[in-house]
Amino acid sequence: MGRLLVLLFVYLGAYLVLRRLWPGAMRGWRHGVLLGLMGLSFAAWLVPVLTGYGLHHTPAPLVPVKLFAVTWSIAALLVMLLGLPLLGMSRWGERRRQGAPPPVNLERRGLLMKAGQAMPVLAVGASSVGVAGGSLGFTVREVEVKLRGLPAALEGFRIGQITDVHVGPFISPEYLRGAVDAMNAAGVDLQVMTGDLIDDVNQLDDTMAALAATTARHGMLAILGNHEHWRGLEEVLGGYEALARRGAPVRLLVDETQVLEHEGQRIRVVGVDYPMSGRSHRVRDTRMKESAEASFQGGHPDDFVLCLSHHPDFFSYAAERGARLTLSGHTHGGQVAFLGIPLFGFAFKHMLGRYRFRDSHLYVSGGTGHWLPFRIGVPPEVTLLTLRGA
Repeated sequence: MGRLLVLLFVYLGAYLVLRRLWPGAMRGWRHGVLLGLMGLSFAAWLVPVLTGYGLHHTPAPLVPVKLFAVTWSIAALLVMLLGLPLLGMSRWGERRRQGAPPPVNLERRGLLMKAGQAMPVLAVGASSVGVAGGSLGFTVREVEVKLRGLPAALEGFRIGQITDVHVGPFISPEYLRGAVDAMNAAGVDLQVMTGDLIDDVNQLDDTMAALAATTARHGMLAILGNHEHWRGLEEVLGGYEALARRGAPVRLLVDETQVLEHEGQRIRVVGVDYPMSGRSHRVRDTRMKESAEASFQGGHPDDFVLCLSHHPDFFSYAAERGARLTLSGHTHGGQVAFLGIPLFGFAFKHMLGRYRFRDSHLYVSGGTGHWLPFRIGVPPEVTLLTLRGA
């Protein structure tokens, strides 16, 4: 219910901003339409919770209504965030005029009023563009990773990565199956799923069936993300165990290692658990260190080491233990970027794309799905990584 209260606060804030900046739209039938649309949007979030579906499960016929609710909610947030500074400037100007101000600059005042009136239109437009960008499906991204000292047997070795799929209200198991099919069609040698597979465990059986469709030579290796821990860890673990019992070429790694052999070369794939740590970075770092100590044990000096970690900050622990390539997700690339630069790049040390520390490389995917269908400049991706010698 906490998220619903935050949403209600956003709606109320946007409404109060609009009353001041767009008074013409807050009278008569326009006012009624605005309240009606706001009520419909809030109901789209509230009704699933009251009926027991929860925020993360939406019946298919109601998905378009939920998409409208997402568009409206993001627009309301933008109206509130952008409108409050305009209101502050307006109030400041009024207070100056109440004293002994210089003559009123009518041109500046008119510009401020026009900006206030245009802002809701821009907010709705930006919200609509972002929701469309998050709903049009994934792109297939080719990435070439050049590694010094790459064993000759691994020249051209291809890895398909999916991550942060978030099967739930906006992402279906069929969407996931399409991502697996894209990796199959590319003929990758190994497929990996780096966490946050599912939000709605009611769709677990079909989700696991989609993973089992892999035809990669070395199958698929998967790890856990934070959403598996939040949405139903026991159910997800049971789903992976059921695949193993059926002999499906999918294996879950939780602080453990899987050794593959490709053209005579050993590949040691290390998969680490998500460091559930609440708000404490100290606890998170301690748990990352514990995962590193547990999962990197053993092995042979000639092994090529590939690390799978949902959280990209594990990169330093993997690099110091010999991982040549670490694949991560979690950040969704911030979901908003301009000219290739994530808008929220400050939120993570490793936000999107490639990073390097000495001879170790990290790739952070922008995510294959999303829990909120809003993306600008960071499309969902299925990543195809090809290893090359440097």
